[in-house]
Amino acid sequence: MPADSPTAGHAARALAAAGAVLLLSPAPGALAHDLGAQDRGNRTQAIADALEESPVYVDPAYESAFPAEDQERVAGAIESSGLELYVIAVPLADGDVWDGDAATLVSVVHDRRGGGEGHYLAYDDVSGYHGQDFGPGAQEAAPAHHGALAASYGTDFDGSMLRQAEEAVEAALSDDPRAAYEAALQAYEEANPEITGSGGGTGQEAVAGSDADPEAGSGPLLAVGAAVAVLLALVLALLVRNRLTARRGRRAAASITQHAAFDNADRAQLASLVEQGERDLIEVGERLSRMDADGTGPRSGQGLQRALDARAAAASVHDRMAAEGATLPDAVGVLVLLDIAEDALENAARGPRSAVRRRHCYANPLHGTNTKVTPWREFGGTRTIRVPLCADCAGAVRDRVRPVVLPAEHEGRTVPYYEVPARESVWAATGYGALTDDLVQRVQRGDHRPRGRTR
Repeated sequence: MPADSPTAGHAARALAAAGAVLLLSPAPGALAHDLGAQDRGNRTQAIADALEESPVYVDPAYESAFPAEDQERVAGAIESSGLELYVIAVPLADGDVWDGDAATLVSVVHDRRGGGEGHYLAYDDVSGYHGQDFGPGAQEAAPAHHGALAASYGTDFDGSMLRQAEEAVEAALSDDPRAAYEAALQAYEEANPEITGSGGGTGQEAVAGSDADPEAGSGPLLAVGAAVAVLLALVLALLVRNRLTARRGRRAAASITQHAAFDNADRAQLASLVEQGERDLIEVGERLSRMDADGTGPRSGQGLQRALDARAAAASVHDRMAAEGATLPDAVGVLVLLDIAEDALENAARGPRSAVRRRHCYANPLHGTNTKVTPWREFGGTRTIRVPLCADCAGAVRDRVRPVVLPAEHEGRTVPYYEVPARESVWAATGYGALTDDLVQRVQRGDHRPRGRTR
């Protein structure tokens, strides 16, 4: 997910804290004691701290495959480039603190490091390095993503951990990482013509060119032999193609669903999300107090009032959670309202001519505000809506695949938050402000206290 500017960073920074398809406990304090979450947080923090010292982190279990001197050499190349590129190699397994997923590891480490720009190569012993890029323009340049792909094709999907790291870093640090990937892909296809169908004969020529006597009644046998050869060649090509597709598919899926890991995080993460909102409420409140004390002038007074209203709305939702129990939709709502407050603060400083109003991803506001209005056709229907979506969700919608949405509990079922009846959820009614401009006003009049109870 591309990182947004500091004024819209609350939802993105809190991404790693999101808990999703789950039944949520109403007591965040109790959730915070979940040992699995603590272990995850401790191990993630250790990696994040290590990356402050060196851009290459290799778990001791992998030091024989990626020796210390090679780590220093690769780290030196990265540091001299000036690119915020990081290499992480830790053992991943199903059921571990990152659920065996390199995308999860990368995203939570990036969050622990404070967000912003970052390009990560995380090793997965099944599919090689996973490349993920964060920051302005990350989806366009994507040096880590293209570097990882270049390493996979460049090593025929079978290189050692060290060799893949070297090739991935070299491509990522090149002047044109995408061109490096495309060159590696072309070389791979040329070296493996059976995958692209560009090879020469199918084996029939060899059989037909044998020394068998055509007068010896062997014509039918030759035909059968040729057919078998063709069949064997096709089977071989399909096996190789399937192997390649499986590997490429895993990598593509990891890129598209980079945020799914957070949406599947254990429920203890809700407490962290609530705590993030509480900290940001204090931070925004302090900034508002300083700005008010300094005097803003008539030109920025309206922007300041909007910021005050949005911050007050966020505080109202937070207070409701404290009194009635936290839910994921409400916790996300606090962060969205604080982003609106920060937009208003920035507008107050800039003046009305350069006003900004960022829109969160309609499918999941935790995906940030780097969005574009995208047509989204109803699954199984004919209706189409135009909503702001992040790049990953827009791609999923174009491919007719449901994006990774923010879930909510409604009548004992887990559903996309926007499927909750509007009268029961201000978030569904407004798409967290993606559909309407009056989210703050609706919260102020009490719409976050619906007649129905959505958990």
